[in-house]
Amino acid sequence: MVSRRLLLGALASGLAAPALAWAEGDGAAPSVLTRKGRRTRRALATQATDKAALDKALAQVKPLEEPDAVEPAEVHPPQLVSPDEALGRLKQGNAIFARGGASIVLPTMIRIAELSKGQKPFAVIVGCSDSRVGPELVFDCNLGELFVVRVAGSTVSQEGLGSIVYAVEHLGAPLVVVLGHSKCGAVGAAVDVATKHSELHGSLLNMVLPIIPAVLEAQEKHPADLQDAAIHQNVRDVAARLKVADGTLAEKQAEGRLKIVSATYDLASGVVAFDA
Repeated sequence: MVSRRLLLGALASGLAAPALAWAEGDGAAPSVLTRKGRRTRRALATQATDKAALDKALAQVKPLEEPDAVEPAEVHPPQLVSPDEALGRLKQGNAIFARGGASIVLPTMIRIAELSKGQKPFAVIVGCSDSRVGPELVFDCNLGELFVVRVAGSTVSQEGLGSIVYAVEHLGAPLVVVLGHSKCGAVGAAVDVATKHSELHGSLLNMVLPIIPAVLEAQEKHPADLQDAAIHQNVRDVAARLKVADGTLAEKQAEGRLKIVSATYDLASGVVAFDA
């Protein structure tokens, strides 16, 4: 396969036939037994100068490997980072995202093959399921970098706690971030239940029940915007509970190998405000 830039340059220089033939995999000497090969041979015969220029350009471009042709690549174990270094990487990534500089770079087949052999995420993100708050995008990260646990309202069940402990104990993640966001509907529903006695049923009620203590705690401070205050209080409370919820997490914190912090994402600006 050839790069888009090279193809466009070839088209502009009258080299479309040889460039496209090479991109389709015919190589330097296409077979005259195929229709495409005969067409390419005729183009090369009438464009000797152009062929020389194309060959020179192609010699500097490495084709992408086909998925079936990927050789087992040497996997270098990721460099271990400290909790503060991991936090710094998230802050830097969000700064890039918030100023519109983030770019989605699809991983190569070699990288995908490497990841199939194991993962080493540098942070755990406990976030809300809201479709506008994708952690990999918000922090300008890619496959294999974040271990994400998401549920509406950024709360943590026993299953969620087990996922976090697994990422910390077995994958070596040095950082856990409890991430809330502005205008969170789950927190808004908890506010309505606590202040307006709104009726929810079944699973919806179970979803907001863990958030109500944060609503009541925020309400005692008489904030101008109770929902916003409850959003911040909720992620702080979840982070505080995680610090003492499991012996593994507590031990790694005491050793300085783990940090648990809370943060809030602003939907309007794209900025994540960390509480640490």
